[in-house]
Amino acid sequence: MTKKKECADGTINVEFRVSPDGRLFRYYENLWVAVEKEELLYYPEGGYWTCPRMSGYYSSLEECERAALVDLSWLNST
Repeated sequence: MTKKKECADGTINVEFRVSPDGRLFRYYENLWVAVEKEELLYYPEGGYWTCPRMSGYYSSLEECERAALVDLSWLNST
């Protein structure tokens, strides 16, 4: 199970995922990094995704979402 929220311009998102055993939840913040023209040979899509922040585990999806709202300031404006 994965739930995803995205900022208005699509360059940052957060994914809420359940652990393999189905008991715990954590979030992953993903950031789109645009590349310069000379790097397009390596990144033809214009950039790449990176995961600068990953939370610890939470016992419920609701608890995980509340923590993300506190930790990720951009999420409050979506």
